[in-house]
Amino acid sequence: MKAKPLKHSFNPGDVVFAKMKGYPFWPARVRTIAEGDAPQNKVPIFFYGTHQTTTLVPKDIVHYWPNKHKHGKAIKRGGFEKAMWEIENDPGVGLKGQKVSSQHALYMHDVCVLLPSIN
Repeated sequence: MKAKPLKHSFNPGDVVFAKMKGYPFWPARVRTIAEGDAPQNKVPIFFYGTHQTTTLVPKDIVHYWPNKHKHGKAIKRGGFEKAMWEIENDPGVGLKGQKVSSQHALYMHDVCVLLPSIN
């Protein structure tokens, strides 16, 4: 069976901020799931801190490093501080035999630079 082309720029293992209705943007990771397990045009997401999963439309997801200054500020919602710690210090938490993406975006001096993973 031929894979359908993705209509977004997110890959399994990417660290992101994801937004669900009624919640602020939250630290998250794009999950790997079996084909057919996610609705078309939705991205499977794992939320740091809570370890909950869902699928979201791409418009509700932004890459982590270029948006850390905007969405990574401390908030009073419980679990956010833990989520920020996990995404920075243990980005593979919750993985079962999966690898984090082979490339991670590192935001430095207003320029996104792709660096190989140090796994």
